[in-house]
Amino acid sequence: MTDKASQKDKPLAKTGDHFAKRSLKDKIGSDLKRLYDDVVSEDIPDDFLALLEKADQQDN
Repeated sequence: MTDKASQKDKPLAKTGDHFAKRSLKDKIGSDLKRLYDDVVSEDIPDDFLALLEKADQQDN
């Protein structure tokens, strides 16, 4: 087994509330930001806009 393969199978060590491997924390953060940006940039479905419009009309 190579050194990289053995490292992959080891659980992450923790120090306090932070991961010992900073690069993993950075990757998770960048992946979450990318996912958020993708969701924010999606168009709002017409059915949902119609539902919001109907709710606004009932409030008035």
